[in-house]
Amino acid sequence: MDFQLFAFVDAIADFGWLLKNFGPLLLAVIFFLWRDYRREDRLLTRVKELEDEQRKVILPLVTNCTEVITKNTQVMEQSSKIMERLEHALDRTLN
Repeated sequence: MDFQLFAFVDAIADFGWLLKNFGPLLLAVIFFLWRDYRREDRLLTRVKELEDEQRKVILPLVTNCTEVITKNTQVMEQSSKIMERLEHALDRTLN
């Protein structure tokens, strides 16, 4: 506990020295760092929200499209088989 107290007091002393030597410039740097940190945090939160929303919207669409493409492929294969049988049947009747 004493070590933490001394470390805290030492940090305050260092900050006091920085403030005394650099004054308003140090305060401006601290302010801009804090402001940019907050902005980045809000941006990260917004990006996560947008990504989650896109997952909720796009994933069902992709699933539905996959099902439709699969059904369409099956129908096309069946149609192709039927067309081949019709072609063979027509060839037999014409020959």
